[in-house]
Amino acid sequence: MVSALLRARCALAMLACLLLPAAQAATPQAQEAPIPVIVDNDFGTDIDDGFALSLVLASPRLRPLLVTTTYGDTRLRAQLVAQLLQDTGHSRVPVAAGPAVGTREGEIGQAGWLRDAHRPVRADGVEAMLRVLRQRPAGQVTLLALGPLTTVQAALKRDPVAFARLKRVVLMGGSLRRGYGPVAGTNSDTPSAEYNIKLAPQALRELLASGVPVEVQPLDSTEIALPADLQARIFAAPTPYAGPLSKLYALWAARSPWGTTPTLFDVVPVARLLDPAVCTPVPLHITVDDDGMTREGQGAPNASACLDVDKARVLALVASTLAPAAKAAQVQP
Repeated sequence: MVSALLRARCALAMLACLLLPAAQAATPQAQEAPIPVIVDNDFGTDIDDGFALSLVLASPRLRPLLVTTTYGDTRLRAQLVAQLLQDTGHSRVPVAAGPAVGTREGEIGQAGWLRDAHRPVRADGVEAMLRVLRQRPAGQVTLLALGPLTTVQAALKRDPVAFARLKRVVLMGGSLRRGYGPVAGTNSDTPSAEYNIKLAPQALRELLASGVPVEVQPLDSTEIALPADLQARIFAAPTPYAGPLSKLYALWAARSPWGTTPTLFDVVPVARLLDPAVCTPVPLHITVDDDGMTREGQGAPNASACLDVDKARVLALVASTLAPAAKAAQVQP
């Protein structure tokens, strides 16, 4: 009797040992620590920055350490970001303005959303970025670069040793095999001079030569239109992001020369961090022309690039995060 009971206990113990790894594997995200990120963006020009930053803030899988602004009136951009952080319950995330360089192409059409024109913001986004990198363990922080790379370029020049502590840079920019399409969510069959790189081509050259791992999300993989039904659900969802996004969208749509359907360019790099399966990067040697054209050149790879994307998977991620009451499986690209 005792022997039979002992054998039963041993069998149960062995079964538990076999089932435990399977149970752990079934919930990997619950055990993974949040990914520490710095977000550099040109908030206030196109509406995709608002959706991308909201996705970062709403995702427990990401831990934003700092938001910096780039290109044009970076102080105004930082004020808008600070207001979004405050209105969505993330006022502890620091925000800092990068160098105010650029042309009128960086005009900020969403400036009317700002309630306080005297809102104080940190003035030196470059030093703020480098300070985070010096304070965190090397190889831990990912930089999400979602605008022209002028602030990133300034940080690399000021302290290349601290900049090299980045784990990687995931950026939205460039156009390799396909370009801007005639309407939101479509591509042309030929590459284009993509906006972010056209405004600062030398900055991308220097980043690609820095030795820091770079992953590029070009127009090839970022032309994703936001469906009208999903947009409506995001704006009506019981989240702190619904109100700010709907107001920012209205300001953008009133001035947009591209139509009123948002293209989620900057959302794709965020989605890539949250769900690596949205695309499969390939190693490439990327060259940059003075006019901002990015090309596949000869030589050892200096970056990886996503040349396609699972649009339905990206939209499902946006739906589940920013419209949590919606059934993501019903979203169609």
